[in-house]
Amino acid sequence: MEERLDFAPCGYVSIKDDGTIVCINQTLLTLLDYKMDDVKGKLIYKILTKPSQSFYQLYFLPMITIEEKVEEMHLTLETKDGSHIPILLSAVRRKSDGMLVNECILFPMKQRHAYEQAMLLAKKTAEDSERSKKEALMELEKVQKELENKQTELLQLNEKLQKLAMTDELTSLYNRRIYKRELTENLSIYKKTRIPFSLLMVDIDYFKDINDTYGHVTGDRILKALAQMLVTQSRKQDVVARYGGEEFAIILTNTTVADSIQIAERIRKSVEEAIWDISSLSLTISAGIATSREGDNRKTIQTRADEALYRSKHNGRNQITHASQLERV
Repeated sequence: MEERLDFAPCGYVSIKDDGTIVCINQTLLTLLDYKMDDVKGKLIYKILTKPSQSFYQLYFLPMITIEEKVEEMHLTLETKDGSHIPILLSAVRRKSDGMLVNECILFPMKQRHAYEQAMLLAKKTAEDSERSKKEALMELEKVQKELENKQTELLQLNEKLQKLAMTDELTSLYNRRIYKRELTENLSIYKKTRIPFSLLMVDIDYFKDINDTYGHVTGDRILKALAQMLVTQSRKQDVVARYGGEEFAIILTNTTVADSIQIAERIRKSVEEAIWDISSLSLTISAGIATSREGDNRKTIQTRADEALYRSKHNGRNQITHASQLERV
């Protein structure tokens, strides 16, 4: 630095945008009671009071960046011993040694009213900004909460719609569409593993007479009660579905011919011995079973189970028939 600038009758300091002091003259060092090594390469905040640090951030930096100059800005310096010196600052922005610096001239001053008013304004602006920030955050949290609630409602609605698409409205069992899907899946597993499964078709005996005698409302109650009994008497891994009207289908996974007959007979007996809400009602079922075999598809196993069911009804109802029994006749 040239000697005439170093000892000029005013302070001089050049600052990078990040606040680093690049150069400072002896006049300003003497005013602050610092040595060159104390401040060079340090941040400008070292020689500013706390309020002036905020003012520097809020006003000086934006102004020097946009307008490339600052005229007569009021700040307060802080000396090494903590004393405060109000100054009037003017600055220009220029490139020096390949980098942008803000060159500042500082004049000590006695009149502080304008500066204090500016500082009060800066404080109020900062407080307003903080309050607005808090209000914005609160509003954002509120919106996020509402969004989470809407997402939860949407998930619940989707779950409900999915359940409606999969279940029979009256009995809450799987509907025919899902029954077909599960039957196809079990056939695919059988082709890969050769682990047998069985299809049990169940039909309520003389259900038309029940509707004619007691009415359709009672008939619906019987259907729902029987549906729950079928679920209870089946195993957890089995698929129980309403096939249509008074007919039900149960896919018995991992089940041989003998096992399927045993399960079906247990169900038939439970229905026969059950006490229904109409004391005079005697309810029975007929059932037909088909167990998977080589070359089966959905139509073939369904046909064999239906034929076995027809044989049970033809032979007097309230009985179980396995398709293999028809083949031996």
